[in-house]
Amino acid sequence: MKDMLLAILGIIVAWAVWGFFTNDFSTPLLFGTILAISVGFSIGKKDKGKEITNH
Repeated sequence: MKDMLLAILGIIVAWAVWGFFTNDFSTPLLFGTILAISVGFSIGKKDKGKEITNH
């Protein structure tokens, strides 16, 4: 959970810095990226127990 929150915080900071320099604060891109991170983390969390180990 901590990793996901740090990733979202990093995306928000990068979005703010990029928007400051380019004067383009595209909120749909921000929300789409945050949604993609959330979905990816939830899928990864579910599949974590299903890892296949090769011996």
